[in-house]
Amino acid sequence: MNIALSTLIILIILMPGLVFRRFYFSGEFSKQYFKSSFFEIILSCFFPAIVFHSAWFFLIQNFNIEIDFQILGLLISAQDFPQVAFENIQDNFLNIVLYQLSILLVASISGYLIKFLIRKFKLDVKYKILRFKNLWHYILKGKFFDFPRAAYDLVNDNVKSIELIYIDALVDINEGSVIYEGILVDYELSNDGGLEHIQLKETYRKFIINNEAETHKECDELCKKLYPLCKLQAVDSNSINIPGHILILPYKSIINLNFSYYKLIKNSDDSYNVQLVN
Repeated sequence: MNIALSTLIILIILMPGLVFRRFYFSGEFSKQYFKSSFFEIILSCFFPAIVFHSAWFFLIQNFNIEIDFQILGLLISAQDFPQVAFENIQDNFLNIVLYQLSILLVASISGYLIKFLIRKFKLDVKYKILRFKNLWHYILKGKFFDFPRAAYDLVNDNVKSIELIYIDALVDINEGSVIYEGILVDYELSNDGGLEHIQLKETYRKFIINNEAETHKECDELCKKLYPLCKLQAVDSNSINIPGHILILPYKSIINLNFSYYKLIKNSDDSYNVQLVN
């Protein structure tokens, strides 16, 4: 019995499903592919692999090529089989390679195309069964407004109107709490599919000690103590501008998040105003 060869053959058979699933869960949804256990990945790949192999079984009939299921069964069952089986594989090696390469190519294109169509026609938003498990994508992009069960409806605008997302992040430190306010730039997911960190620009921060906002003097002194290398510029009595291009906040340090979704209104002088979507 050759268990190693049998396992290899099974993996080759399941490969179209693995490739399809990998391209389906790509981009911002790639963490959903990796957070599953190996057994779950193999199990979820079984159905698409069967679909692709069934389609190819009927397709290759047009090229007068047949699959020898007897040899395939011997390979999968890990039983000893005669030398003629090896000779059969050797004689049809080119056909086997072309079969595998073509089915993997179509599987990868199909996975990406189906994901593209689902997102283009918002099928994942309309139907929960097709929804990706990246909840943060729908929150950070404002797509949750289109959920059938969403209690917040946009009357005058829609999700496409959102051009700017403003975040208030409450972060706890030893000296108290800090509110970071800024425009969302990007985010990163952790290996388990949760939020790893968020990236903000044009960020301000405000210290809150004993649930009361500090005065500018107290805030400035405490900030210099905590961040002696930062040159901070006061904006008002409570908020301090943090210079720099990007501020990264790890999610594990965030107590809660508040999201505000804005659209840009162009003025006659080519300047812009921001307005909450509604």
